Amino acid sequence: MRLSTLLAVLLAALLFACSEVVNSTGMISKRIGEVVQTPGATEVDLSKLTTFGWDRFYVFKPGATREEMCKFMGANRNVCGRVIRVERTPEDHVAMVFDLQGQVTHFEFHAIENGRFDVSFSESGLPRAGAVFRIRRNTGTGAVWLEPK
Repeated sequence: MRLSTLLAVLLAALLFACSEVVNSTGMISKRIGEVVQTPGATEVDLSKLTTFGWDRFYVFKPGATREEMCKFMGANRNVCGRVIRVERTPEDHVAMVFDLQGQVTHFEFHAIENGRFDVSFSESGLPRAGAVFRIRRNTGTGAVWLEPK
C-alpha cells in the first residue's frame, strides 16, 4: 500500500473516532454503565474510571447548550468552547464536564440509561473526592440512579 493511501486511511479513521467521541456516548459513561450492570456493585467512583487530570465534576441536563455550560462554570467562552465542541446535549444524554483548576479538561455525553445522577451541582461543581456515587436500582422500571455517597 502506498504511503499516501495509508495516511489517508489513518486520517479518516482518526476523524471518525473523534466524531464518535464528540457526538455519542463517551467512554467514561460506558465504563459507568459496565459498573452499574455488574451484579453486586454498590458504588461508582469516577476517579477510578478516568485517566486525565481533574478536580471538579459537573453534570448538565439534556438540552443544555454549550453557552449555558460555560457560563454556569464561569469558564472562558473561547477556552471552554475548544473542549465542549457541541451546541446542545441530546435529550437521552447529560453532559459530563471535568475541570482542573478552573480549566475544562474533559467533556463527554453520558447516556441516561447508564445511570441518572441524582445530585444538584453548584457553580463550584463536585470535588473529585465527592465523586463517589451509591448505585440505587429501581427493580420495577429498571432505572439506575447514582446518588452521592
